[in-house]
Amino acid sequence: MFRRFKYSLIFIVITLLFCAHKGPPLHIDRIDPKLEKVAPVNDHQIFLYFSEALDTTSIKSENFLIYTEQETLKIIAVTPGNTSEQISLYTQKMAKIEYFIDGRVYDLSRRVGIFKTKFIGSIKPDTIQPVITNYSKGFKLKNFSLEFSEPIDTGSIKYYIFPKRKMVKDWHYMKKLYLNPETDSLNYDTTYYLFISEIQDLSGNRGAPFVTTITPDTIYNPIFIRGKAVFNDTPLASGIGLLGYEKILGVSTISQGEFLFEVRDSSKYFIQVFGENCYGADSASALDTNIIKLMPGVSNLDSIIN
Repeated sequence: MFRRFKYSLIFIVITLLFCAHKGPPLHIDRIDPKLEKVAPVNDHQIFLYFSEALDTTSIKSENFLIYTEQETLKIIAVTPGNTSEQISLYTQKMAKIEYFIDGRVYDLSRRVGIFKTKFIGSIKPDTIQPVITNYSKGFKLKNFSLEFSEPIDTGSIKYYIFPKRKMVKDWHYMKKLYLNPETDSLNYDTTYYLFISEIQDLSGNRGAPFVTTITPDTIYNPIFIRGKAVFNDTPLASGIGLLGYEKILGVSTISQGEFLFEVRDSSKYFIQVFGENCYGADSASALDTNIIKLMPGVSNLDSIIN
């Protein structure tokens, strides 16, 4: 009986070893990433297309060189593209001449791809406005994060936090921006507004004003003050609204007269509206039909929010 059991056990072990030996081998990436296409988009931007997904941590400007027989074309920024196989290069203004490009990239297995090729530069002007494609909004958040459609002139950004709070800028690839509290964390029971009043891309194209809100609160049911700003019985085409008077608590961009503020109760709040050559102010609440009538005049928005 014991001998029969012993032989059966040996047979099972041998069978398992045989099956394990016949299993498929582990896949080993033995192919280097290859450059497939160089595509100048405009006089400042070039797309590089590769044969496979790349390791984005290796995408650095020092890994690329663009030059002619006489000079080197300065690379201002290198960013991941719209797909994992694509890279975007942002350069100083190109001419419609032949350029050489050398580079080094890594795939997800850290295999290196080294390339050298040439292309004709583009003189098509960059006229596309930068836009914010992803951003933080809502509760359980402790900082602001923004992602732009293209690299930004990081020195051009002008922004405000309401209620006022000092933040530290942290840029990634000149396309992603994190605004973190400089010292203490954000107050748990406060809604914070981010207002970006000015932004430019590397070609000087301006982005539109932008507003978003966050709060660290974990249980949060916002209340909204909605209303309309009118000038000469016509909805204000565009402008800025401020929540508060001496202490600004929030901000709203205005389009076709409509404004929106996120608050924590149904109390009455003082609202100021700034348009081109017009201004108005009144109290408003989430329970009211709020219409703010504007009068001719110029008010300095910067002097109020600074």
